[in-house]
Amino acid sequence: MKESAPWRIRRRAQIMKAFLNSLEWVLMRAAAVFFVGFVVCIFLQLLSRYVPGITILWAAEIATYAFIWTVFLGAAVMVRHQEHFKIDYLYEKLAGLPLLLTKLVSHVLIGAFGAAMVVYGSKLTHLFWEWTVNTLPGLQQGYLWLVLPVSGFAMLAFAFGNAVEDIGAHSLKKESDAA
Repeated sequence: MKESAPWRIRRRAQIMKAFLNSLEWVLMRAAAVFFVGFVVCIFLQLLSRYVPGITILWAAEIATYAFIWTVFLGAAVMVRHQEHFKIDYLYEKLAGLPLLLTKLVSHVLIGAFGAAMVVYGSKLTHLFWEWTVNTLPGLQQGYLWLVLPVSGFAMLAFAFGNAVEDIGAHSLKKESDAA
């Protein structure tokens, strides 16, 4: 027996939602780890500055990298919740199809930005992969640049998921209004 089209669509939507939930879970945990690393490095930097005999040259640089990773991963998660790039005033004034079209334009622009981050971030990561951090010669700068394609992929995935969700919500509202 062949599956009905609406059931297949719902099943694919469930799979996509599970993937996006998992991606968000991983990003949130990674951002938390980087944030803790940032706080620890700032604390070490303060110790190095105010306690005689303690010299930790790398703390400021690692704190900067940890902060950058935290911000970019957090920005991707905010795209998932449609809270990062949004003009509330316009959304509050629109309804129905104009609101859906406005949201879709927003999702496409965010997705394009995410795709650009993946493409150009990958190029930057590759370009700087062999460069090392000044205060930690064993650490490659490519790890810093890797945040661009990682967060760009997440933004692209979340923008796509948001577009699918908004289209589905609009369709359901249209069906319920017709009934």
